[in-house]
Amino acid sequence: MSDHPARADHATPDTSSAAQFNRHAAKYAASEVHRHGPSLPALLAAADPHAADVALDVATGTGNTALALAPHVAQVTGLDVAGGMLAHARDRAAQEGVPNATFVVGSAEAIPFPDGSFTLVTSRHAPHHFRDLPRFLAEARRVLKPGGRLVIADQISPAPDLQAWIDAYQRRRDPSHHAQRTVPAWQALAREAGLRWAGETLVPYRLEFAWWTAQSGSTQGTVQALREMVAALTPPQQAAIGAEFDAAGQLSAHVDQMMVARLERD
Repeated sequence: MSDHPARADHATPDTSSAAQFNRHAAKYAASEVHRHGPSLPALLAAADPHAADVALDVATGTGNTALALAPHVAQVTGLDVAGGMLAHARDRAAQEGVPNATFVVGSAEAIPFPDGSFTLVTSRHAPHHFRDLPRFLAEARRVLKPGGRLVIADQISPAPDLQAWIDAYQRRRDPSHHAQRTVPAWQALAREAGLRWAGETLVPYRLEFAWWTAQSGSTQGTVQALREMVAALTPPQQAAIGAEFDAAGQLSAHVDQMMVARLERD
């Protein structure tokens, strides 16, 4: 699951975020899960945007979060590495008559703005793609004004002992996936970046397996490999990922737990 990561493109061309999401930009633009999914109102509540805010949405993709913020803030900038995704964001902003949203190509790990440029930074459904999450957190802190806040919505691993399996499962479906973490791991990284953890909530996403694999352009071979990976788990492990099976015993859905967290700069 991802909105789209804006980051330095360190992966190979076939596995890079820009390549992956430019290939499937139209699908993400049309995806109701990304445009209206339950993490979006949770993120807006945690961000508590107000009319004086100058906001940055990192990994904006097709602009869903930036455009949701726009009515509540003075100005919002969407940042992403994938120009194909940003083209959809700009088109939607024009069609919906949103004058205070702009969209810029750039990396989450080298945000192209001066220190203290923003009062609010957000990133939704994307940090699990970032190759250097500590660098992103440091960059987010750098571009925040004192007292500013960073609000993250990203999928998490339900337990440390499942993280390696989950990363392999996600990466098999989408090669641009890098790593998803537990909540305690996120909290530790926030502390190391000099950000105060102000709280989090978990939002479950039930994802139909057929939709989830089609969204990333999975081949039939990949679909079968993913089914086999889930089948090899123990029943408690299958329960931990919210795996569901149809009457024929075929994987039909799983649940991603989405963490929505607010971090603050002193």
